[in-house]
Amino acid sequence: MAKDRGFQVVATDMDPDAEGFAFVDRAGIVSTRDVESTVAFAREIARDIGLHAVMTMASESGYTVAQVAAELDLPGLKPAAAWRAAQKVERQRAFQAAGVPSPRFASARNLLEARRAAQELGWPVVVKPADSAGSRGVRKVSGIGDLQAAVSEAKEFSSQEDPEILLEEFLQGSEHSIEGLVLGGEIRWTGFSDRNYDKKEIYPPYFLEDGDTLPSDLSPEVVEQVMAAADQAVRALRIDQGPVKGDILVDENGPKVIEMAARLSGDYFCYETVPLHNGTDLLRAVMDQALGLPVDQRLLEPKYERGVALRYVWPEPGVVREIRGVEEVRSRPGVRFFNWEPRWREIGPGTEITPARSMGERVGSVLAHASTRAAAVRIAEEAVTSIQIRTELC
Repeated sequence: MAKDRGFQVVATDMDPDAEGFAFVDRAGIVSTRDVESTVAFAREIARDIGLHAVMTMASESGYTVAQVAAELDLPGLKPAAAWRAAQKVERQRAFQAAGVPSPRFASARNLLEARRAAQELGWPVVVKPADSAGSRGVRKVSGIGDLQAAVSEAKEFSSQEDPEILLEEFLQGSEHSIEGLVLGGEIRWTGFSDRNYDKKEIYPPYFLEDGDTLPSDLSPEVVEQVMAAADQAVRALRIDQGPVKGDILVDENGPKVIEMAARLSGDYFCYETVPLHNGTDLLRAVMDQALGLPVDQRLLEPKYERGVALRYVWPEPGVVREIRGVEEVRSRPGVRFFNWEPRWREIGPGTEITPARSMGERVGSVLAHASTRAAAVRIAEEAVTSIQIRTELC
């Protein structure tokens, strides 16, 4: 989008083979989590060709973005707010202090502290790294015997030197994604979905999301309650500008805010799923805001309502022997796309598929649309079933 608009684009990634580098004018081999090196690289770009905006999408690097904006005097969120939004323990503390409905939680830095916290919360608990995303390192832990492995894995996915981990009470209910923009002090929600967890625990103790469905099946009254809770969360984190993306659980007691990030979502949500559903263009609005340009309010206004369903392909673990049905699915009416996910772009006979530990390990994705929610779900789920990946255990 930025290139189409005539902008020069610079990107950073720790991987020199990152796919995005094929599309940019300048590439920096810098981790998006390495704040100091990213700021230094941004200064170099500013000296060489000028730098007018900084933003991210799908990457848990909002704090890095905020620091670059602050150091180079660009439009952006204050680093303190970005830090609260990115660090799960700090975020939950801010929610608790402001009375935001959210899970009971505790933090720990070692196994002993984690054991005490889990016993206080009550089994089962959910163990998470404090600074990771995409469900990486997140586990359901049902007893003391499984806690050590969960603590070790959470630390493995942390970028901190002395990692803090988050423990939360295990809640059950419907789960939802909400996304929007804080503009002029006002929170404008553009996307709201039901997260599909039909396959939530097919690979225990990990949680696997299986896509999104729009419009929501919640009643208008409950949607209003969820949006009010999401508003509270944004205010509690003191996010006064920029994109916001939340995960909300609704149980018999109402909504509880699981997460609220100060960044655009990944997984197709902000630039494929929601625009297909209602015609909003949050990505364009965030880009304009980052550039310090006036944001056209029409970008944030729904123009229609289509049924949209995103579903994932989760083959049985093993060595791939045969793949069938992909091109036929891609040609079906109502199928927006079928994509192999990045790590599986070269999938074929001989590829080994291991049991998934996070939603980021899904093999493929189908996005479907129709005039109604039910029709979109049917198209997406029939498409997933039609993609046959035969595997054999080693």
